[in-house]
Amino acid sequence: MSRFSKADQEFILQILETAPVKRPIEDIAAWVEGRRILPTSTPIPGPWRNSVTPYGIEIMNSMSPNSGIERITVRKSRKCGLTTIFENVIAYYMLENPSEILYATASEELAKDWGDNKIMGVIESLGGLDRITANTSSAKSRRTGDTSDKKEYIGGKLDIMSSQSKRARRQLDKRCLFIDEVDGVEAVTSTGEGKWTEILFGHTASWGTKRKIALFGSPTLFESSLTTEYFDQGDCRLFFVPCPYCGKRITLRLDIESGASFGLKAETKAGEIIGAYYLCEHCGEPIRNEQKLDMYSNNPRCLKHPEKEIEKYRWEPTKKPDDSAWRSYQLNALYSPIGMLTFLDVAKARAKAEAGDHVDMRSYVNIYMGLPFKDEGSRPKIENVIELRGDYKSGTVPKDVLFLTMAVDVQKGSEKDLNNPARLELEVLGHGLGYRTWSVMYKSIEGETDDPFAGAWEQLNEWAAKDGLEFTRTDGVPLKVQIIFIDSGDQAETVYQFCGEWLNTYPSKGFGFIKADEKRKEKGDIPGAGNYRRWRTGKFGSNIVYEISTNYYKTLFYNRLKIERIPTEPQKPGFCAFPRDYGEDYFKMLTAEEKRTDGSFHKIHTRNEALDCRIYNLCAADIWLAAQVDNWKLYFQAQKASAMQIQQINSRYVLEWLEKNPNAIMPKV
Repeated sequence: MSRFSKADQEFILQILETAPVKRPIEDIAAWVEGRRILPTSTPIPGPWRNSVTPYGIEIMNSMSPNSGIERITVRKSRKCGLTTIFENVIAYYMLENPSEILYATASEELAKDWGDNKIMGVIESLGGLDRITANTSSAKSRRTGDTSDKKEYIGGKLDIMSSQSKRARRQLDKRCLFIDEVDGVEAVTSTGEGKWTEILFGHTASWGTKRKIALFGSPTLFESSLTTEYFDQGDCRLFFVPCPYCGKRITLRLDIESGASFGLKAETKAGEIIGAYYLCEHCGEPIRNEQKLDMYSNNPRCLKHPEKEIEKYRWEPTKKPDDSAWRSYQLNALYSPIGMLTFLDVAKARAKAEAGDHVDMRSYVNIYMGLPFKDEGSRPKIENVIELRGDYKSGTVPKDVLFLTMAVDVQKGSEKDLNNPARLELEVLGHGLGYRTWSVMYKSIEGETDDPFAGAWEQLNEWAAKDGLEFTRTDGVPLKVQIIFIDSGDQAETVYQFCGEWLNTYPSKGFGFIKADEKRKEKGDIPGAGNYRRWRTGKFGSNIVYEISTNYYKTLFYNRLKIERIPTEPQKPGFCAFPRDYGEDYFKMLTAEEKRTDGSFHKIHTRNEALDCRIYNLCAADIWLAAQVDNWKLYFQAQKASAMQIQQINSRYVLEWLEKNPNAIMPKV
């Protein structure tokens, strides 16, 4: 006999009839196809079509209940629709397969906007607003189930919060975890709990293999990017698409040099980028942006061989992860769907980054390449270098200067850029004891540079002839420029001719580290394991040309720029002093390059003439001092000095002699 009355039985049967009895759809991509309606305010309005962003199909289905995948990481560029794709997955676990969900983003402001506007718009477009209701048994409750930070629905609850909030670290039990803008928060908590991501992962622990974790966002710096760290822990999948011409699958790459034989190419007219295409690495045919429709098709065709059936797009892993339940995906802006970013947009962004500074390149790498910016460079902080200015004016030679050098940098300029005329840039540099230096003057001479007897060269000659390159020290001692280096990198023949007209003036050109050359049987002029040369001499006709290890001198100079000014004189050995009237633009040029971990230097500002002049000056000073040391040794040999006395002759001896005998003439043998 039943314990329930007939009325009870009818009531229970009525509930069962209204309750869902079918199993939820497990293919998330199939579930959302045509179901979600994107508003007219979006770039691609209308019913959701997986064919627009086919790379999202596998990403969504990796998050499906029975996929076997527990965690995915998507390292992405902007404007590829990935945020919209993850909204589909969240809506699925709210409406089709109700589960407990946590959505975390970089800030409270972003979380509030997403909770108030974005996700509710998604639910409305899917016809699921009636599912949003307070999970309470009290008929008198005024809770709606819809707040900025919480969405309650039949079968579960979505919590929305900032990744850096304390609330996100409280004990929660969630099957699904979505972390947006992973790199928008410092990796390690300030409270000593470790990585905030690992704390959030702990919220899903009780679900075991049924848990679903998704991390996505654009990376920032290589050294601190959590997105990249978790991407590397997965299988690092790349999206392959068929070339519409040859049918072979390719990845659309932005991580190659612009001069490579394949990849993104720009079309220019009168110096302006007017078009762009992608060269296939297999057939060399130019693929246009609109042809992504063919590459994203379910039945792609080969233009060269229409009868040939070719394989369609697919994700392919590039490594085997430690855990097969973890997948990771990489996507750049070249994959942006039709109607959003184009190849032309990306080509213009790349050109701007290459012509710009450090910040422009970082933005391009993060936003368009979807890669972390590897900031390996180091350079002195410009504000610290500006603090090295002294109390003397440009053109003044302080009393501790013992000899002068001069360096000239040749700039051909650009006819199209009025801010970049043809010119000569020069620095006169004073040198003293302890490798201390004083910038005496920095000068720019505008004019053509391709004729050694006209233009800027003629002006330089007139300026030098006016005072014979002689300056008067503040204590009345006259000092002449002892040696001059002129950069011959761009206009060698012109520089060689000009140098032939001046005494103690030499063409110079820079290289990276000059390793000791075994073929030349050379030894490094600096002893030690490095065994490299600071300079090397060559001949071009009657001209002696100095080849300079610019890496050595830039490293040396940047280290010296870190020496701070002290209240009393003399300053510390190696200290670099500058006139008080040098402006910020000069110091930007002086610190225009970064040193990478491999020892090379790279420009981060377009102008670096002041740095080049300083490097040539430092090498010129070393060469001049070395010549004086040799002369003194020959002089003492002629005087029958002992070997011990001769051995003690070095650059310090020369400088101390100059200090004691400012008006005397050094011996020449």
